[in-house]
Amino acid sequence: MTAPGEYVYRDKKLGDTTPVTLETAPEVFSPTSTSVLLLRAARRQLELHAAQTVLDLGCGCGVVAVVLAGANGRGANVSASDISPAAARLTSKNAAKNGVTVESRSGSLFEPWAGRRFSLIVDDVAGVAEPIDRLSGWYPGNVPSEAGPDGTRWILEILRLAPDYLEPDGRLVFPVITLAREETVLARARERFGSVHLLEEQWYPLSETLAPHLPLIEQMAAEGRVRLQRQGSRVCWATMIYLAEEPVSTMR
Repeated sequence: MTAPGEYVYRDKKLGDTTPVTLETAPEVFSPTSTSVLLLRAARRQLELHAAQTVLDLGCGCGVVAVVLAGANGRGANVSASDISPAAARLTSKNAAKNGVTVESRSGSLFEPWAGRRFSLIVDDVAGVAEPIDRLSGWYPGNVPSEAGPDGTRWILEILRLAPDYLEPDGRLVFPVITLAREETVLARARERFGSVHLLEEQWYPLSETLAPHLPLIEQMAAEGRVRLQRQGSRVCWATMIYLAEEPVSTMR
């Protein structure tokens, strides 16, 4: 049983038997189902091709960084950053508690990593259209979202900048949530990378928190800002995890 103030990670689909336990905090973004899918995709990528250096971008409490800094990371050197100094501190604390090493920094997007390049970047930065972000309850009041009316503000910037922080053969694993304008995101990804393809896809029914706002969300869908899918009597949205390879750097 998970105690208050902690998050327990274990992916049974990957055969995990030992959980990884992390401390959470009200002022720090906690892991979601998207974090689990991102980790699943990243771990499968590392099984196929080891990475010397990994960056967890938008680390929150550090679940991606801490898991990949352990045996699941296949020996990678892991770094992590978040716009929240509290998140960076909590990631360092969780790494120490789990006996792994993570270099944690705070700053907006890639600002903390000027001059650095990574073999693999795992992006877990907000990408949900306003006002769904706040209506969902996923973001505590003091955790920033501000992804814009179509949810693309941050992910578009990450995709623009990421090639300049990747090794020439580096890879980016990133989420696209259908509660944002996904085609805009994928178009930017294809501009900045030679290869973009889907790794994971998971559909979810609207939560009890969002269901009362269905008329608003359907209006947003009619405007092309989000995409919904009816599965029987349920209205659903999805998280999709993509792999981007062959970065097109502006610095070369």
